Amino acid sequence: MGYLESAVVIYLRQSAFGNSTQLFPFKFLEPQLGGVELIRESATIIMLLSVGYLAGKNRFQQWMFFVFTFAVWDIFYYVFLRLFTGWPATLGDFDVLFLFPVIWVSPVICPILISLLLSSASALLIFLSGKTDKLSISRLNLTILLLGGATIFYSFTEQVLHILFQRGPRGIENYSPLPFDWRLFSAGFLALCLAATFTIKDCLRKIKTGQSTTQDKNIVE
Repeated sequence: MGYLESAVVIYLRQSAFGNSTQLFPFKFLEPQLGGVELIRESATIIMLLSVGYLAGKNRFQQWMFFVFTFAVWDIFYYVFLRLFTGWPATLGDFDVLFLFPVIWVSPVICPILISLLLSSASALLIFLSGKTDKLSISRLNLTILLLGGATIFYSFTEQVLHILFQRGPRGIENYSPLPFDWRLFSAGFLALCLAATFTIKDCLRKIKTGQSTTQDKNIVE
């Protein structure tokens, strides 16, 4: 899927810019092509959700497999783009991440950092979930996770939203990224790290408690 995604993006850039490494100044795709691209992005997420649904034995595992496959797919998307086109030249190069509900823009290193965190955390949680079927994400950790995700989302869309409010959709035409808000992104990424760490600690505690309960039960018997 990472290979497929990179191939599609190369075709789109070639169609829009005549160059597979050029992204900015931003240009709108033709209306029909833009609509097809939005549906394709949605189809990609549906496919990844399907992998999680088929691989997981319970709701927790299904979400963790989805997160893991999403993160690995994203990393290899950039790996194949680099192999085929030489782009990104650096991890600081700006990329258009998604088009829905607005354009997401950030340096390449940002989605890679998120993917590395999510892939490692979800892989560990999948391993731990094999030891007990009672793992879950607490409301507190879920709240931290959602707040972190919302903060990162805003850091990716802040510039575009500002243009939309000031000049409307046509103002995005010929848009080039301004300096990225690293403080905002870092705050959101820190929240993701905390949510992952707390969730892993909770899972380890539940496993340990479950093992202790089983040992006590055996002693009584």
